Amino acid sequence: MGQDSAHYRSRASHTAQPRAWKRACHQCDLLLTRDHAPVGQRLICPRCGATLHRNMERSVAHTAALSLSGLLLFVPSATLPLLEFSLFSFGAENTLLNGVQALFAAGYLWLASLVLFCSVIAPLGKFLLLAFISWGSAWASLAKPVARALRWYLHLQEWGMLDVYLLGILVALVKMSDLGKMSVEPGLYCFVAMMVVSSAATVSFDAETVWARLARRAAAAGSENDPEAVQ
Repeated sequence: MGQDSAHYRSRASHTAQPRAWKRACHQCDLLLTRDHAPVGQRLICPRCGATLHRNMERSVAHTAALSLSGLLLFVPSATLPLLEFSLFSFGAENTLLNGVQALFAAGYLWLASLVLFCSVIAPLGKFLLLAFISWGSAWASLAKPVARALRWYLHLQEWGMLDVYLLGILVALVKMSDLGKMSVEPGLYCFVAMMVVSSAATVSFDAETVWARLARRAAAAGSENDPEAVQ
């Protein structure tokens, strides 16, 4: 594998062994041996020069910190009032779970379950999985659980819809402000902060760096917990 001052060139695969064909360049589709870049370096395609992977070791620590912050923000976001609507002597507060309870009470079981999953279970599961992946990647003995958690995270990420829920809150805030008094409660600030942290954790997280970290731990501990063997 050739090296220059800034990057490493990934090796093209010329063998017929399936395990040698582990990566295809996203630009030119060249089949390459799946190497891991050293810390602070990047892998490039030897044919077109496209960047295949950057080893961002610090992203693991950043993701761990952001996921823990998200877990701390999740509790007040789910339990504290988001908005308060008042009209004359009537007043009502809305929390993240009140809408789900109202849908269940109205008999919309499927819709209530979908809202519960997308607005509560998926974001909470995302933070838990990211925290476990970031922490567990430091231990070779947890290679298989981390690999499973990584696959669950990739599937669960598609279902988190905090931005859609926030858009609904903003629509309600604008539409109902003409009917009565709408006031923003502390839960909404926590919810917005949680959404920002969730987006930052998604951007910071790099699955390739996690795999490289697991590979180094497995190489140091022996081949028994080799993450490449996890299917």
